[in-house]
Amino acid sequence: MAEPLELKKTLNLPKTDFPMKASLPQNEPKQLAAWEESHLYQRILEARQASPYLFSMTARRIPRERFIWAPG
Repeated sequence: MAEPLELKKTLNLPKTDFPMKASLPQNEPKQLAAWEESHLYQRILEARQASPYLFSMTARRIPRERFIWAPG
């Protein structure tokens, strides 16, 4: 009888220095804390101040004249 084929050996995956598994429940809070600590969002807003479009996490371009800012 032939040996079973190991599917892992048939995959052509890149070799990386970081884990391929996302582990979002553990890693996302760490990433959010790092962004908060570095004031990343505020720095993005400051860098885009002169732009006619607002920065959007969804990559939508929102013209400033159509945007109503309601700080909450």
